[in-house]
Amino acid sequence: MMAIPPPLTTYDNDIDILLSQMTDEDKIGQMTQIAIDLILKDPSKPWNEIEVDPVKLTTAIQNYKIGSIFSVAATGAYSLEQWHDIIGKIQDESSKTSLKIPVLYGIDSIHGANFVRNSVLFPQAIALAATFNTTMVREIGKIVARQTRAAGIPWVFHPQVDIGRQKLWPRLWETYGEDVKLVKDMGRAYTESMQGDDLKSLVTVAACLKSFVGYSHPQSGRDRTPAWIDERQMQEYFLPPFEESIRAGAVSVMINPGDVNGIPGHANYHLMTEILKEKYQFEGFALSDWEDIIRLHTVYHTADTPKEAVRQAIMAGVDMSMVPLDFSFFDLALEGIRDGSIPISRIDDAVRRILRVKYALGLFDGRNAWPDISTINTFSNQIFDQINLQAAHEVITLLKNDNNTLPLIETKITSDTKLLITGPTADVLTSLNGGWSYTWQGNDQSIYPTNFTNKTILESIKRYLGTSKVEYINSTTFDQIIDMSKVLDASVNASYILVCLGEQAYTETPGNINDLILDDAQLQLVEQLHNRTDKPIITILVEGRPRIIRRIVELSSAIVMMYLPGMEGGQALVDVLFGKYNPSGRLPISYPKYNHHLSTYDYQWCETSLGNNIDVEFEFGHGLSYTTFVYENLVLSPSPILLWDEQLSISIVVRNTGSVVGDHTVLLFISDLYRSVTPPNKELKGLNYQRQLLASKDK
Repeated sequence: MMAIPPPLTTYDNDIDILLSQMTDEDKIGQMTQIAIDLILKDPSKPWNEIEVDPVKLTTAIQNYKIGSIFSVAATGAYSLEQWHDIIGKIQDESSKTSLKIPVLYGIDSIHGANFVRNSVLFPQAIALAATFNTTMVREIGKIVARQTRAAGIPWVFHPQVDIGRQKLWPRLWETYGEDVKLVKDMGRAYTESMQGDDLKSLVTVAACLKSFVGYSHPQSGRDRTPAWIDERQMQEYFLPPFEESIRAGAVSVMINPGDVNGIPGHANYHLMTEILKEKYQFEGFALSDWEDIIRLHTVYHTADTPKEAVRQAIMAGVDMSMVPLDFSFFDLALEGIRDGSIPISRIDDAVRRILRVKYALGLFDGRNAWPDISTINTFSNQIFDQINLQAAHEVITLLKNDNNTLPLIETKITSDTKLLITGPTADVLTSLNGGWSYTWQGNDQSIYPTNFTNKTILESIKRYLGTSKVEYINSTTFDQIIDMSKVLDASVNASYILVCLGEQAYTETPGNINDLILDDAQLQLVEQLHNRTDKPIITILVEGRPRIIRRIVELSSAIVMMYLPGMEGGQALVDVLFGKYNPSGRLPISYPKYNHHLSTYDYQWCETSLGNNIDVEFEFGHGLSYTTFVYENLVLSPSPILLWDEQLSISIVVRNTGSVVGDHTVLLFISDLYRSVTPPNKELKGLNYQRQLLASKDK
């Protein structure tokens, strides 16, 4: 475990003095977060024409005492130079106030500093989970922090440590999968690496854990809809990852925008105050999600007025409101203080928590709180790109490989070889990267830097094989057939057929689906190719959740799962397909076979009684290699019989019995045969996070 920053209470003496000087308006301003749109001249302008409006900025900072601003306008990511201009103007304006309290700027750096142009776009969280490699996650977390702080932004809305057990959910790919230990360990690694041991360092950022808690498990699978999670499930599966990252020093959390058991996340006193702040002794602050306080009135109907919604949220434990497109929270909270419905003691507690983080980040040091742009010479470098490529390598999971179809080694590639490539994800960067890539939805490829446009799967393969050996036919969109006849005719003369399937970029509500089965047009593409030719079909899946492919599994000679592998995904796939890298990824989720059978690997024994079966397409932890491994010399120490407070040490020798260099993650599961409550059939309790390449016959 890494060293973590000093306790936030370290700054309480300074905060006591500052609080004594603050007016009610000053305090409510600190609790108010607005989107950048409110201080821009025209948020609809293209990204490179965005300008701060000095009058709007003065209104926000001087009149409303705004304590936090976040995000980018809808037109997308800004350059490093733009960010320095924006952040500089905001902090200069805050320095003109009587108390000179700095603004805390936040951003969704979800898989890189993805709202800073030319930053590294890494694999998304679900993909990183497939590596089972916390060392890799730590390296990525450090780079994300460095590149985000380089833009002057000290606060990141990540990691998502809500456990991903609802496969329909459109933000599943932002999680680290369905297993509680894996999510705990990945979340802790990311939190520690981003925050380091000193938040004042100009290469670290404050983490914000999302989304506390149960947001990831809506019963319907649709975003922001109700979850029903009993207390035992909550304590056993959903809360532990948050507790783990809080113990690792996380300084902020974002609240669940949905509801759990009929109580909206933003009105849940039990979870926010009794669990988060009292039981876990959390010293940081709780942030609302987008507009979700007012939604207690407009959506959830627990508050009969907007003012009552503000009171409910504050009294339940929300410390900062992501309003975000007006100043209504400021006005309504101020009314609550003045009529006595919101006690000043609760306001002081919220403001103290926010100020702790600002002090910890060194924001009171003014422009010294972020690097001077003239000194930044390591924003992007080859080492970062190499780490990104290695991460994408480790992500790729080989699900099926009949008759050693893969790799397409040199002996399989002759002068006459022709690779036919088709499918909707073959030539788009947006699918490789997913949501939160330069824009919220991540689906606008036109704003990608021009030097990135040659990184699609198609372009990466053409660069390796040469254009003469590759034929590309755009046969389908994600949900419609364009022209099947051309690709069917071409398949007859192909040596291999690479069919790139999956999902377009999405996140949150726009990613809601009614059916987990992959779109029919894509399934038909594989079916008709199989009916037309006996050439090997290699199916590539580029998707953020496990779309059901039951109809085409048997028709595919090989199936490769890429998840959302980031900007180097195309090159990583080339290396795997052509034998330059031996795949080692393993599924961090159970891949379902049927729409109404969405089991997790840790199902209960009783679920298989009375002739019931757990029938998934690919099991949690599944992942093939181009080599073979055997386990030898299992040693239990001190013995398999333990007292209740003893620990069991387990060691095993892994030997590569094949002819190809490879690495392998050992997963240790345990089972309780009997418990006072129904036990799961097995639980992941250990794995070797230290990866090591094994040559043939090595161990």
